[in-house]
Order: sequence, then structure tokens, then C-alpha cells
Amino acid sequence: MIIETGILILGIVLLILITSDVLITTLSLGVGGPITSRFSAGVWYLALRIHGKYPSHKMLSLVGWLLLIFVALLWYLLAWFAWTVVFSSFAGAIIEASTYSPASFLQRFAYTGNTISTLGRGDYAPQGFPWELATTIASTNGFVLVTLTFAYLLPLIQAQTQMRKSALYIHTIGITPQEIVLRAWNGKDFGQLSQHFISLAPMLTEQGENRLTYPMLHYLHCIERSRSLCVSIAVMDEAMTILKYGLSDSVRPDKSALGSARRASTAFLSTLESAFIKPGKKEPPLPSLESLRERGIPTVSDREFWEATKHLYRRRKLLLTLVENDGWSWEDVTIEESFIESL
Repeated sequence: MIIETGILILGIVLLILITSDVLITTLSLGVGGPITSRFSAGVWYLALRIHGKYPSHKMLSLVGWLLLIFVALLWYLLAWFAWTVVFSSFAGAIIEASTYSPASFLQRFAYTGNTISTLGRGDYAPQGFPWELATTIASTNGFVLVTLTFAYLLPLIQAQTQMRKSALYIHTIGITPQEIVLRAWNGKDFGQLSQHFISLAPMLTEQGENRLTYPMLHYLHCIERSRSLCVSIAVMDEAMTILKYGLSDSVRPDKSALGSARRASTAFLSTLESAFIKPGKKEPPLPSLESLRERGIPTVSDREFWEATKHLYRRRKLLLTLVENDGWSWEDVTIEESFIESL
């Protein structure tokens, strides 16, 4: 009796853990459930290590989607196992409908699968009120699990599409921080660049909220650099650093529009820092102002630029971690000199 009760308690504890993990991941904001978050982070860390030795963005993209599918399967399989433990705790819990003899473990396993998938009980039946009630709860649990999984996955795919669109929008403005500045310069000011900043503010805010709502977005990798939101945000943030601290006061763009986009970028980075990543030990090199000077854009000296941006060390470390955690490098942000050809 003690052993049977212990097995029953084990099954119930497993069910509580699994159900909590599903509910936290699909309904809460900020982080995935304890099982999902640890499993996903571990697999992604391993994938990044492999990518570091044998670079393959296709592999990272595949791992991200397989991880998404496997997490959904993991929820279902763990629930199946936990309910099997519950129904196996007492010998007479499940019986064969024709012979009334206790079902074997494999038969209970099959019975549990039929129950939580709402396919029916098959040739087996619960024995007595407690197990009939448990069967009803298991069937309801399976239905809710499947419903929550699909309700979570479908909007997540839509959010991933929005993420790619946002990255492409930034990419069309410029593929490097310097190109964003150079393309906007018309000889006396930065023209319509402020309008882009006004559009970017709500876009970045939405992306930050999507990362909170759908933590698994963090592991959906885009093969093309132009569609990587992490790279695009790093490019835009560095461009805003140049515009705010690297130019002479007389030519700096509208402070209101720039400040709005800058705060939205800060909010995005703060969201990721609170839930996914932490600043690394390295700070990326400051963007060069030389190409701007060559095009006649008034800039501050390199020394003044460095002094003015010293306080941004934590922000820029976070940008580097963001890019590297998405399987890219800081060289993908700067792309030395290649942007000049596209002007």
C-alpha cells in the first residue's frame, strides 16, 4: 500500500510540474516554464557551440524549428508518462473490459494514450469511482494540453514573420551603422531619417512584447542576415549612437524622433536582458567615423566620440551578446567597407 501510494504521489507531482510548465510557457509573460526554458537553452547552447566550430546558419534554423516541434511533443509525452504512472500505481486501477483482469503496464500505457488523446478507452476500463474520475481528468488534461499547444504555436509563427519584416525594414534603411547615416545625408541634414525613427519606435516595442509573450522566438534563427532581427537592431542602435554622439551639434537629427526610437531600442534590450541574455565580458569596437568624414559629414573627433560613449559599455556589451546568441558575429554588423559599394 505504501509503495502504491508513493507511485501515485510521484505521478501527481509529475503532472503538476508538466502542467505548470505548459501554463507558464503559453500563458505567462517573461520566461518559459522550468522544463521548457532549461531544455531549450541547453539545446541552443549546444547548437551554438557546434555552429562556432562548423558554421552553418541552416543548421541553426533547423535546430530552432525542431526545438519548437520537440517542445510540443515533450509536453505531450511527459503528460502521457505521468498519467501512466498514476494509472499504474494500483493493480486494480485499470482492467480489461472483457475479462475484468488487471491490465499490464503496456496496456495501461496504451489506455493512457487513448485517454489523453480523447480517442476513447479501447478495450480497457477504469475500476471504480476514483479511477473513473481520474480518467475524466486525464482526458480533459489532454484536450487542454493540445489546445494550448496549438493556440501558442500558430501566433508564434505569425510573430516570427513580423520579426523578419521588422529586420528587413531596418535593412532597407542601411546594412551597416555608417550606411544608415550616409544614405540619409543630403549635404546639409538627414532629410527624412526622422520619419524612419518614428516608424521604428512602435515596431521595436512590439518586438520586445513578442519576445515576452513567445519565449521560443529567441531560438528561431533566420538564415539570411537581412532577416535577422538581432543583427538589424544592433545595426540601428549603433547608427543611433553615431547620430547622437558622433556628429557635430549643428547637424544632429531631430532629438524627439531619435530619442523615441532610442528608448524603444533600450526597452527591447531590457526585455531580453530580463528574460534571456546577460551582457558579456567583451565590448565591441566603436563604429568608425572615417567614412562619414570622407563624405563631408561634420563629426566630432574620435577622442570626443569615445569619451561621449563610455557610459554605453553595458548597452553595447548586451548588443554583442544579442548578436552572438543568435548565431552571428559583430563582423556581420559592421561588414567593413562593403556598404560603400551599395551607395
